[in-house]
Amino acid sequence: MKNPGSMFEVHRTQSLAIESFFEDFYSAIAFVAGFGAGKSFILTVIMIISKLRYPKCDLLYLTPVYSNFRDILIPTMEEILYQTNIGYKINKTTGEIHFDVGGRIIVKSMDDPSKIIGINCLHAFLDELDTLPTNKAREVVLKARARTRQKAQKVNENGSFMFKEDKDPFYVKNKLFIATTPEGFRCTYEMFKKNKPDDYLLIQASTRDNKFLPEGYVKSMEDIYGKEMIKGYIDGEFTNLTSGTVFSEFSRDTCSSNEVFRNREPIHVGIDFNVLGISAVIYVKRESLSDQDLSIKGYAYNDKPTLVAVDHLQKVQDTPTLIILLKQKYPDSKIICYPDASGANTSTKGATVSDISLLKQAGFQCKYPKKNPAIMNRILSANSAFKNGIVKVNTDRCPDFTEALEQQIYDNKTEMPEKNAGAGTVDDITDSGTYIIYYEYPVKRKTFRAKGYQEV
Repeated sequence: MKNPGSMFEVHRTQSLAIESFFEDFYSAIAFVAGFGAGKSFILTVIMIISKLRYPKCDLLYLTPVYSNFRDILIPTMEEILYQTNIGYKINKTTGEIHFDVGGRIIVKSMDDPSKIIGINCLHAFLDELDTLPTNKAREVVLKARARTRQKAQKVNENGSFMFKEDKDPFYVKNKLFIATTPEGFRCTYEMFKKNKPDDYLLIQASTRDNKFLPEGYVKSMEDIYGKEMIKGYIDGEFTNLTSGTVFSEFSRDTCSSNEVFRNREPIHVGIDFNVLGISAVIYVKRESLSDQDLSIKGYAYNDKPTLVAVDHLQKVQDTPTLIILLKQKYPDSKIICYPDASGANTSTKGATVSDISLLKQAGFQCKYPKKNPAIMNRILSANSAFKNGIVKVNTDRCPDFTEALEQQIYDNKTEMPEKNAGAGTVDDITDSGTYIIYYEYPVKRKTFRAKGYQEV
């Protein structure tokens, strides 16, 4: 059998991960790298090599959300398996990949660690572990370690069984392999830096290492991410992503505008529903006010106008009251609303009619996703828009919104934006003011499935 580790062209740190995984010394390896650095690829390659060497054994693949099985693992695995001549069958319903040579890859979600039970496998592979809260990630690691207890006699590169000097079988060491983007000082940092056992290995890689990425990929990420995010999401370094203010790219010096509402023009209203009081931020659209060339960035800014916040409303009693206020202030304007998507389910007025239904009945146009975006994606979108000058704020007419953008911080315990009880709080108005930014100029955690694998 050809040495499986030589079947794919990999960069230096990926090669180190492969070699280290099959060394006898290490019991856990973390491959920590930026977006597009080939984490899912190398994780999958190591699983396939393990399957080639120990075909009868089961492997466990743990993913933050089960949809990653379909969206990431299956396409990557099919592309790699095409080169190995291994017969396989994927069962998307049960989350298992069966191989003609025997054994399975068992897929489980890390969302509920209590369900990682009833499995006996050789190795466990944890993808994007640090996207979980630290406490949950620790529990997942403990569950995964408890599942890795299957025995397999070690083979050499020629496929021959290995024996100790006393002729007893030489068994494979059960291992964990973690591939993750660093999300601050979370579980992977604790395990592999702060409290690292001797037989744990940390390998860090940069997005810049991956030569298979499209031209301009790294530059486009640098254009949208702040300084700390570049360290983590490109360079693969552990860095504090939740220190300081949430909207770190907002500044009165660079994000202020003197633009005001013009009679009869359309208004764009971001809305956060809250039974204790509704918040709304009113925007207008202008020709691009950015002094940067946004056409080369390749994101949602292309050919888009600039949004300018020109007014805000806070502590509005309920949705019918908000409708009355908007019609009174802007009687001749088309009103386009960008509401909190949860307003499609409940109402600040009563449970029988949703808040969004009330807005539509009032003749307002409503634009909203099926569900609210991930909080960090919304924050990333807002910071990127502020950084690139595609969203501005009239700080004189929106003093509360301005102060909220400057003041909202992260909660040390949850590592999420701080939430406050009561109506008209800092988080209510920043939520209302940034739903629209995500809808118009969405930026998500950038992912890329590398192509161009070849035999070398």
